Amino acid sequence: MVDDESDDPISALSGGDRSKLLRLCDNLDALDVRLKSLPSVSGTLDKEMLRQRSATEEVLTRLNETRNEISNLERDSETARRATDHFDRIERFLGRLEQALQLYDRADQSSDLRTEIATLRKQIEDLQKIISEAEIRRKLSNALARVESMTSQMVPQLDAEWPDAPVRLIIDDLTVKVIRGSRDDYLWEIGSGANWLAYHISLTLALQKFFLTEPQHLVPSFLVYDQPSQVYFPKRTAGDDTPEGLTLRDQDVVAVRKVFSLLGREAESAGGRLQIIVLDHADEGVWGDLPGVALTEEWRGQALVPSEW
Repeated sequence: MVDDESDDPISALSGGDRSKLLRLCDNLDALDVRLKSLPSVSGTLDKEMLRQRSATEEVLTRLNETRNEISNLERDSETARRATDHFDRIERFLGRLEQALQLYDRADQSSDLRTEIATLRKQIEDLQKIISEAEIRRKLSNALARVESMTSQMVPQLDAEWPDAPVRLIIDDLTVKVIRGSRDDYLWEIGSGANWLAYHISLTLALQKFFLTEPQHLVPSFLVYDQPSQVYFPKRTAGDDTPEGLTLRDQDVVAVRKVFSLLGREAESAGGRLQIIVLDHADEGVWGDLPGVALTEEWRGQALVPSEW
């Protein structure tokens, strides 16, 4: 009689030891139980999708509620309604304007209309040049260069300490700067009455000379100098009108005559368009016999404004 176990091929492979086979089966059963207890991947993904979909729907619900609230507030707010109406009117106006421009472009333009348009465009270009900051700076720079050049030509004709030093007009400070090599000295740093007089006389004459070359300038062609000789001559005491009350030095007389000589030449070169009035204590012995210089009134011993006034 043949044993049943001898006919079992699995038992034969295990060397006839069924206990090993039984332990293998028990392990497989335990593994199967553990696998069944774990959730499947597809189930986990489904749950996550449901959760995200629910969260999205909740956000959309809040967004719609917010939009409805904004709409209600806009309907109830007079300011918001006016702003909305204003925006709508602007859009309608822009639409009509765009349509009108298109219609204008398609319309046949006469020669007179084209000429008028070209003239207006030329006027716009001219006005843009006038108000252009770059153009203003360029014109101002050119004007200053001309005034400074004329000033530098007049200074050597007077009793200045540095007659050949270039001069710069500083508009912002309303003063003059003298360029001496590597040094730039302002007028208040020079500290000499003769220098001050020379640069003031030269600069004011140069400005008038510049304005006279401009056909439409609005600056009056009129200069008044009060006692330019005071730099060289001592002051008279009050009531001292005698010639002996003033002591003159030859070099001082020469310096003052230079001033009057320059004023006379510039007045004559202006051809009657520039009037220069000098109020001074110096008598005719100082300024006499100079071209363009003439005595208008002798006020010595009397007031400029008559007493009967």
